[in-house]
Amino acid sequence: MNFSNYPESVSNSNYCDRTWSVTSENDTKIIIPSGALKEKEPPKFPVFFNPAAKFNRDVSIQIYKTFIDFKNDKESFFVDTMAGSGIRGLRVANEIPKITKIIFNDFNHFSIQVCKTNAVLNGVYAKCEFYNKEICNFLSSKISYENRATIVDIDPFGTPAPYLDCVLRSVENGGLISVTATDTAVLSGVYPKVCYRKYYGYPLRTSYSEEMGIRLLISSIALVASRLDLSIIPIFSHGYRNYLRVYCKVSKSNYLANKIHEKLGYVVHCFNCRHRYFIKNLYGVSDCNKCHKRVTIGGPLWTSQIFDKDLIIKIVHSIAEDGNCPTEPKESNPNPLLDFFSVALNELDAIPYYYVNDEVGKVLKKNVMNVKKIIELLKTNGYQSSKTIFAPNGFKTNASITEIKKLLI
Repeated sequence: MNFSNYPESVSNSNYCDRTWSVTSENDTKIIIPSGALKEKEPPKFPVFFNPAAKFNRDVSIQIYKTFIDFKNDKESFFVDTMAGSGIRGLRVANEIPKITKIIFNDFNHFSIQVCKTNAVLNGVYAKCEFYNKEICNFLSSKISYENRATIVDIDPFGTPAPYLDCVLRSVENGGLISVTATDTAVLSGVYPKVCYRKYYGYPLRTSYSEEMGIRLLISSIALVASRLDLSIIPIFSHGYRNYLRVYCKVSKSNYLANKIHEKLGYVVHCFNCRHRYFIKNLYGVSDCNKCHKRVTIGGPLWTSQIFDKDLIIKIVHSIAEDGNCPTEPKESNPNPLLDFFSVALNELDAIPYYYVNDEVGKVLKKNVMNVKKIIELLKTNGYQSSKTIFAPNGFKTNASITEIKKLLI
C-alpha cells in the first residue's frame, strides 16, 4: 500500500515494509497491519487493532451518542488516550456528529502517524488533534482546567489503576469517562492480593466473578474520585472474557463524595451451600446463615446500580427505530446489540451477583431447566428475577439459594 499521499505518512517509518490492509468497521475505513486480521492474537506493534473488539466499540458508540444527546451541549469533545489504530475515535468522528472535536493520543509515535493517515482516509482530519505522549503527561498538559473533555476513554493493556487520577481530573463536570480493565485474572480472584493493592478490594473466585470484577473496578474509581472531591455514577458496565468495561458520569461535589460509603459494601459467599448475599459492614459476619459453615467475603465493592435505565431505554428505542444492525447478525439473533441492551434494561442491577443454572444443577445433583424457565418459575412464586448481560446462562433473583432449591427439586 502506498502512503505517500497522506500527511506525515507512515512512509517515513521503519515499519513501511510490512504488509498493510484496509478494513472497514461500519462506515469507518482504517489502514492496519495485515497481521491484525490474520493472527489469532492481534500484534501490539507496529499498531494495535483488535477486530474481535468490534462489539465492544458498537456498545461504546451507542452509549456516547445517547449521552451526548442527553447533554445537548453546543460543543463537545472526545479524548482517546490510547488510540492505537484510532478506530474508536474515528468511529466517534463518523457516527456522532454532535462531538465536534476528537483528540487522539498514544505513547507509540507510529500509532499517531497511522491515526493521522486514517483520519485523512475518513475525511475527518480537520476535526481531529493528535498527540504522542504518556497518558498522564498528555492529560495534564493538553487538557486545560477551563477546557476539560466531555468524554475521556482509557483502554490499556492490563490495569487502568495508574491513570485514574489524571483521567478523572481531565473530564468536565457532568462529563463521562469510559474505563477498560484487561487484567481480568486479577479482578476475578486469581490474584487477590494484587486486586486489593490495585482496586482496594478483595475479589471472589465464583460463578459471578465477572460482575464482582466490574463492581471492584467501579468502587476503585469512586474512591479515587472522592479523594478529588468528585463523585461518579455508573451508567453502563459490561465485560467479556478478557476485558471489563465501565462508563461513569463524573460530577464535582464534596457532598456526594462524602456519601460514597453508602454505595459500597461486601458480598458474602458460602462455598459449601452456594448461599450469597451482600452487606454494608462486616460486623458479626463469620458463618453462613443457611448451613453455618465459614463464609468468604469479597469487597469492599460497588453494591448500587450499575446501569442508567433512562439512557438504556433511549438506546433500545434508537436501535429499534433505526432498523439497521451495527453488529453482525446471527441466525439465532438478528440484532445482537438490541438484545444485549434489552437484557441490561431489565436486569436487577441492584443485586451485585447472579446464579448460573449449571451451578444450581451441581448443588441439586441433577440437570435443571434453562434460565428462561427458571426466571419464569421464580416470578410465578413471587420473587424478582431477571437475565444478566454478564452470563448467558445466568440469572439474578432476590430468592436465596435455599428458596431456589425448593422450587427446582
